[in-house]
Amino acid sequence: MCLWSRLKTEVFELRERPVFADLADTQASIADYFDYYNHERRHSSIDFQTPYHTHQQFLQTNALNCPA
Repeated sequence: MCLWSRLKTEVFELRERPVFADLADTQASIADYFDYYNHERRHSSIDFQTPYHTHQQFLQTNALNCPA
């Protein structure tokens, strides 16, 4: 599943009332979810690592393989 599907399932459908107080509340909820999704939520497609951790490994690998 992709990010948008997870967002709908884990944020909007799990709220008691899928209504936000205002635009700022909506934006804050989505920003909080993005932070969770990228920094805390483990993904089976990347060996149960977080996207942030996987990206950091990728950057380190590329830095080591790139001539100065």
